[in-house]
Amino acid sequence: MGCRPLSRIVGVAGLYCAGKSLAAEILRSRGYEEIDVDSLGHYARERMAREVEEAFGTTDRRELGRIVFSDAEQLRRLEAIVHPWMIDEVGRRVDSLRREGKDGVINAALLFPMGLHSFCDKVLWITASLPVRFLRARRRDSLTPCGFIRRLRSQRKLYPQKVGENVDISRVANNGNRRRFERRILDLL
Repeated sequence: MGCRPLSRIVGVAGLYCAGKSLAAEILRSRGYEEIDVDSLGHYARERMAREVEEAFGTTDRRELGRIVFSDAEQLRRLEAIVHPWMIDEVGRRVDSLRREGKDGVINAALLFPMGLHSFCDKVLWITASLPVRFLRARRRDSLTPCGFIRRLRSQRKLYPQKVGENVDISRVANNGNRRRFERRILDLL
């Protein structure tokens, strides 16, 4: 009778344009299966379209972003609609990975606020300098300086606080050198 292989679940979190997706891509290239919480959010928005439409008058992603990233109360309203299902879905996927003995990576900007760190064996907190993040935001999302600042203000609650759980949190700097970034990640794992 053989032993079932142990799986490892790694959380990837960090601020806007720090490099969470690149970290998840690096882990995927090493055989980790990704749970992309941002994609789950888009699916949840579609799944709960009626509730979102009633609350905000739209289900358009860009329009919702404009509304919720400029008003903290509106952001809380949207989160109250979609987060419960998202948390349950992440839990289902983690359980499946563990049953199958597969490694997984939870890619989530809201890893700590949503409590998703509780599913993780390790968390990588991805950092990058403010100028690097601003340039990435301009290139990727065409954000103006004001739009970038609004996005930063909406993310003040993302930092890992005293989480009260046994999860190892490691900071990983990502200021532009992919090879060095990848080496840091792999060294930590």
